[in-house]
Amino acid sequence: MKATYGLVNRAAFVLAILCTGLLVFNMVAIPIYKEQVFRYRGTITIGGEMVILIGFVFVLIFNFVSLLWVSSRIRKTQTVRKGDRGALALGVLCLILLVGEKAMVDEIGRECLLGWEVIGEWIILYVFLAIQLLYNVVILRRVYRTFVAQRSEARA
Repeated sequence: MKATYGLVNRAAFVLAILCTGLLVFNMVAIPIYKEQVFRYRGTITIGGEMVILIGFVFVLIFNFVSLLWVSSRIRKTQTVRKGDRGALALGVLCLILLVGEKAMVDEIGRECLLGWEVIGEWIILYVFLAIQLLYNVVILRRVYRTFVAQRSEARA
């Protein structure tokens, strides 16, 4: 049982690092590849667009896995800590914000084709992505602390 829990913690830690890196990459790459992403829609070419898509898929997977991880921690300890409630609420918010991020990307693409200003949509998109990044950092910190505590218990 402890070996399985350790494997889950390691996997969660690696997934948290990977998703945080991909999210930061997406935040930087979307403006760089905006011509390919928003103007030439229809096909996704191998390159930056594909990595952006993979990044968003990993963020979705990370949100589900991290919510399961937080809820399993709550069930395991059978006490709800203040931080656990906040992490759970932030995780649910981030799942909802993923739908908003998709809608903002679609709106930016549609309005770019029409030649309209999209500054408001960019601001909303980056606020949503910043909240997502905050959640990733919170979970990464929690998983790291659990991982370190588990390793120190194993050595003792």
